[in-house]
Amino acid sequence: MWLRCAACSHQWPYLRFEVRCPRCGGDWLDVVYDLEAVRQRWDRLLRQRPFTMWRYRELLPLRQDLHIVTMEEGGTPLLRAENLGLMLGRPRLYIKDERQNPTGSFKDRQASLAISVAREAGLQEMVVASTGNVAISYAAYCARAGIQLWAFLVSSAPADKMREVALYGAEVIKVTGTYDQTKQVAAQFAERRGL
Repeated sequence: MWLRCAACSHQWPYLRFEVRCPRCGGDWLDVVYDLEAVRQRWDRLLRQRPFTMWRYRELLPLRQDLHIVTMEEGGTPLLRAENLGLMLGRPRLYIKDERQNPTGSFKDRQASLAISVAREAGLQEMVVASTGNVAISYAAYCARAGIQLWAFLVSSAPADKMREVALYGAEVIKVTGTYDQTKQVAAQFAERRGL
């Protein structure tokens, strides 16, 4: 794996978690994979792996498997929506049922990868801004990884979502304002704490 800066195209081996390009300071980094090597490996291994998102491990930016934080997310069913498909003129319409993920959200895939990368980087605290589902997913995976989470939620988030975040052990901070304002408050908090 390599990292490539979207701003200046500088590319370097992905050896550790980084948030900025060492050349220009750009903060949009893409992961670049050796797809031919992945294909050859999958020819041998893919069928033997469990049906989770980690089945496709070679295309996820994590250096060592021992840092994987998982609750068997992914591998959710693809359900044929026959009636809806007929109404829309799409007879082969399918819907991915992400409610089958551990916290009932597609955000669990993102949280599993992000928390795995954070664990590999040695992070012990994280900050997230959310309207609800992201905070729930991150709280669940942080709890599993032993990472302290500070969850900034918009005050309009349902009380049951805030309660669920807190039940996972995250510190919940309710922000009166828009989601964008909540992100700003969370970013300022993170900067002050060096997170």
